[in-house]
Parts: sequence; structure tokens; C-alpha cells
Amino acid sequence: MSGADPPTAQWDPTPILDERSLRGKPYRFSLVILNQPIHNIPLFLDLWRRVRIAADGGANRVHAIRAHLPPTGPKLDFIVGDLDSLRSETREWFLHQPGLGSAGQQHIVEVQDQDSTDFAKAVKHARELSRKRAWGRPSAGGSNDPAEDIICYSGLGGRVDQAMSQLHHLYMFQRRRRRRPSDATGNEAGTRERPEDGDSCASGRMYLTNGESLTFVLLAGRHAIRIRDKLDHPPVPAAPNSEHETKGASTTTASDARKPTVFGKHVGIIPLAGPSLLTTRGLEWDVRDWETEFGGRMSTSNHTTPGSDVVEVETSRDVLFTIDIPVLV
Repeated sequence: MSGADPPTAQWDPTPILDERSLRGKPYRFSLVILNQPIHNIPLFLDLWRRVRIAADGGANRVHAIRAHLPPTGPKLDFIVGDLDSLRSETREWFLHQPGLGSAGQQHIVEVQDQDSTDFAKAVKHARELSRKRAWGRPSAGGSNDPAEDIICYSGLGGRVDQAMSQLHHLYMFQRRRRRRPSDATGNEAGTRERPEDGDSCASGRMYLTNGESLTFVLLAGRHAIRIRDKLDHPPVPAAPNSEHETKGASTTTASDARKPTVFGKHVGIIPLAGPSLLTTRGLEWDVRDWETEFGGRMSTSNHTTPGSDVVEVETSRDVLFTIDIPVLV
């Protein structure tokens, strides 16, 4: 390879599981809720603290677990989509949330665009809100003010075709933007921006979770993915069990002590854009210049190693990275 090596993309999704890993720095993201059953309630309630947007029928799923939501905590912010799946009882519940008042109807955003899915419409709305919030911050536009991430909850459940559609959209949102074909005059055809148009993470990174795994796109190149908090920082100790242990001990609550500080061990790296050459470091079965493709070899059910807090992946083409999440009950 001639010239300087390309930079390594740094990933740290550990705050999704445990915000203590941020050391007091804010992690800004929007939560988009898809129309699938909500599992892993503790994780969902942690994510619920941020901006909350339901993609049409996703509001029905929130309504179904409303008994688990904190009665004095944050409410569902928006319902976005063509609203063909929104139940009347869910609409009434949403409009009568405490504190919403007369503005509630404005937070149900009907978008009649048959060329885009409710998933895409909700993500577009989340990005628009993110840009508005960014311009209101003193550091707006600076290098230290990254775009907000989006976490899509309840993906990859239910019907296989729906799961494939969610993976398809995840890829479209994150891939590098492609130049559109030109018409006879030399102008780009179909210049209307679509919600699914990728921008190579310029509008923030996207993660898809069903409460049991976290999935995201790695574009062609080098990546370093943090899978647990730095090993030189021991986990916060659990709450003491006796008066003797209380002296000088941490004030960590029992619920905090139950939060997982690492992801699970199972990892998959799935080709998205044709055959890819993979090189990995930090997995039980590392590979070097290993070809993967549908119909050929596939890197599934690999394992992280206890001594690694970072997994490194180099790929010649775009791939999907997925890692499991410990489920708290």
C-alpha cells in the first residue's frame, strides 16, 4: 500500500449499556422505536432517558409496556410515519401524557410518502431534531461536537422479510453517499433527497438492537471497536451487604451494580456489499485476509477474548458487525 495508511475508525458503544464508562461526559443520541415487541426492559428503560421517537406502530409497543415506564419520568416525544399502524387507544394514551398539553397533536407527525418506510421517516425526523439541537449548543459545528447517534430499538424480530428490511435500511443510512445518474442535460436525475440516503456517518452513527444484540455497519477500512470499559478501570463495586463493608464503600445502587459493563462474547461479521477480505484482532478465532461471502464462508458465532477490551476489524468492503448483549431480568 502506497502513502499513509487510512485512519482507523474508533467505535465505543459501551455507553449504550452503561453510561458510567463516559466518565461524566454526555452521550447524546435519539431512540427510534420500531414496531416489534420490546424485550430486555432494563436496557430499554436506560435508553428511554433520551429523545424518544416511535416509528408508527412502534408507539403501540411502548403503549404495551407502559406499566414499566417511570410515572414521573420522560414521555414519548414523537410518533412519526404514515400512521396506518397506530391504534386509537395508543393515540389517546400519547395525547394524554402528563405535560404534553395542547402541543400533543403537533408531536404526531404524519408523513404520506409511499417511497419511504416508517423506519426511514422516523430516522429522518430524528436527524432533523438533532441538527436543530446542535445549532443551539455553544460548540455547534466544532470538531468536539459530533453528530448525535441514533439507536433503533426492537429491530430484527418478527418476520424474516421485516428483519432483512431493517438491515437494508441500516446499511442505506450509513453507506457512503452515491452520486446519482445524470439525465440527458448532464444534471443529476432525481435530486430529491431521500431519508434513506447514506452519508457515511456524517449525521451520526446508527445502531440496531433487539435487546439481545447490538448491530451496526462497518464501512470498508479499518475499525477499532471497544467492547468493554478500559481494563485499567475496575468496575464500580456493588452496594455493601453489611455495616462493616459500608465504611468507605461506594454508594453504587443495586440497580447500577446489575448493569453489564461488557458486551456478551458472541460476534458475527456479515458481508453486505459482496465478497470481502477480513482481518481481525481480539477474537478467539482471528483471521487474516480471509474471504467471506454469502454462499461461501461466513464469520458467525465467533467469540471475544477475556483479555481484549477492543476488537479490531479491517475489511475490504462494507460489512455488518453484531455482538450480543447480556439480558438482565
